[in-house]
Amino acid sequence: MRIVLIRHGRPDEDHAARPHDPPLRDDGRKQAEAVASLLANEGITRVVASPLLRAHETALPLAARLGLPVRTTEGWAEADRHLGRYRSTETLHAQGPAEWQRFLDDPLRYLGVEPERFIGGVLAAYRRLIVEGPSDAHVAVYTHGLPINIVLSHILGLEGIVHFRPGYGSITRLHARDEQRVGIVSVNESGHHAWPRLPQP
Repeated sequence: MRIVLIRHGRPDEDHAARPHDPPLRDDGRKQAEAVASLLANEGITRVVASPLLRAHETALPLAARLGLPVRTTEGWAEADRHLGRYRSTETLHAQGPAEWQRFLDDPLRYLGVEPERFIGGVLAAYRRLIVEGPSDAHVAVYTHGLPINIVLSHILGLEGIVHFRPGYGSITRLHARDEQRVGIVSVNESGHHAWPRLPQP
C-alpha cells in the first residue's frame, strides 16, 4: 500500500467567523490545487481527511478531479481541534523564544490534549488504513503537522513527536507492506508549489 500524507494548505488564521476552525486563505487554496495537480495522475484510489475545515478544503480539489468522496476520519485531526482559536506554528514562534520552547517541550498538553490518548488515536487511524487495504491501494490522507510527526516518529522509533516541520501543502510518502514493514519514501515534498521568483542580481 502507498500512503501519501498531505499537510493542509495555509488557513485564514484571522477568520472572524471561524477562529477555532478556519477555512483556507487564497494562497492555501492555491496550495490545495497544486497538490491536486501533482497527485491527479498518480493512481490515488482513496481520499481521507481530518474533520477540520482546513484539511477538508485542501482535499476537495483532488477528490473532485478523481470523482472520489472525501472520507472523514477523526484520528487524523490536529491536537488543537477543541481550542477556541487556531494559532499557526509561525504565530507561536513569533511570540518569542520562551513561548516557542514551552510548545516544543510538551506540544500536545500545550494544545490541550492528553498525549497518550491523542497519539493513540493518530496511530489507530494510521494502522486502520493499512489493515483495511487492499495491498495495492494508494491513499491520500489530508492531515496536519503533529499527526504527520507522530506517524514518522513511530516508524523511525524516535522519542518525542516534534522532529519535522511539514510545510503547508507538503507531501510525505510511505510504502507499507504491512503494519510492521513501512518505508518512508519522502518527507515534506514541496516542489509542486510555485514559489515567488527571487530578483535577479
